[in-house]
Amino acid sequence: MPVILSLTENHDEIWALGPEGLFLYKDGQLLATPQPDHHPSCCFHDGERLLVGGATHGVAYTTDDGGWRASWVDNVTAPVVCLAPHPNYEHTGVILAGSSGGGVLRSANRGRDFFVCNFGLFDFDVLTLAWAPPQPDGDWPPLEVVFAGAGSGLYRSPNAGRGWKQIVSLPAPVLSIAASPAFHCGGPVLAGTEGAGLWRSDDGGYTFRPVPDAPEVVNALLALPDGWLLSDVERIWRSEDGDRWTPLASPPALTFLRTRQGRVLAGGMEGVFEIE
Repeated sequence: MPVILSLTENHDEIWALGPEGLFLYKDGQLLATPQPDHHPSCCFHDGERLLVGGATHGVAYTTDDGGWRASWVDNVTAPVVCLAPHPNYEHTGVILAGSSGGGVLRSANRGRDFFVCNFGLFDFDVLTLAWAPPQPDGDWPPLEVVFAGAGSGLYRSPNAGRGWKQIVSLPAPVLSIAASPAFHCGGPVLAGTEGAGLWRSDDGGYTFRPVPDAPEVVNALLALPDGWLLSDVERIWRSEDGDRWTPLASPPALTFLRTRQGRVLAGGMEGVFEIE
């Protein structure tokens, strides 16, 4: 069974991607699909095109004739390891890419061209990116908040990834970040690390504190309307408040996807599976 690092949805289609390639997930099966990257790491379907991040192309996307085209990437040859579309992507066309050594890349034309946006970054090994939910209409000042997890700490951008500020320096890489659906009403932000546990912010991501008794390694996080999911190296955990966690009888995950149908899918060392 292939290892799955990334999941994305296009209407009734689920796409899964990992080191062994790209797959269409259908009826519980993974159907191999050609893609151009030698070392694929992440994927995103925007409703019209499928984007794949990795190496050697950085980011590539499907074309109308069924082929693939490499995105133009601004003087960066580092592998792309994560893709994060703007929460209003359909209107903005903005998508961020995190790279292993080149920092953050930003596209405002749906992934055709990416430009380096590393102002304020001290660590260019960006492992994960996560947007906060859209700001309610009429709120001031206008904010488009996004978080970046790097090899040595956590960064926050108030302006859709154009500039960054380090929020906390950590002794382990940040592997996962998730913001509550109630972020703009005081909902928390959680950040998981590879060895330094789980960290939590209750002030919009300006400060973080460690969460006691949480797993030391947090590979994946998902914010739900009624709680949270977390995966360490042994199992998946559920929490209602982000502080107290209960283990589930599920194998560990490397990524989560909440589909339009409300299902939660997980990808890991054992392929793709649904969480009850």
